[in-house]
Amino acid sequence: MEINSILVAARGNGVDQVGVEIACKIGRKSKAKIFIVYVIEVNRALPVDAIINTDAENAEKVLREAEEYALGRDFDVETEVIQARDVGSAIIEVARQHNADIIVMSMNYKKRFGSFTMGNAIPHVLEEAPCRVIICREPKP
Repeated sequence: MEINSILVAARGNGVDQVGVEIACKIGRKSKAKIFIVYVIEVNRALPVDAIINTDAENAEKVLREAEEYALGRDFDVETEVIQARDVGSAIIEVARQHNADIIVMSMNYKKRFGSFTMGNAIPHVLEEAPCRVIICREPKP
């Protein structure tokens, strides 16, 4: 399988660099282009294009660090901040736009009501992705 385009979904969750590392390792042989996207989920009470400074600043910082890592390994990298109502749907849309061969997502180990949870975005991407999906979860504490 030739890999030309890898989409990394960054969330600022502390394990984003692992996702970028995985993308670089997978894409090294074919010199795949890496797209790193950060989706800011906008509350339905606000306009989707509302300026949310703290989220935007965090997104830019996360993307800058991820981009530096990939550029340091000689990859062609593109980053983008997107504001959307639903993170999972936005990731699917970007994957289609860039004809991604693989989506890489990383996540923290988290529990809700005493049970392990992946949130909403990851299950949506797993169900709807037009390509392969790699999920990297941090170890259970």
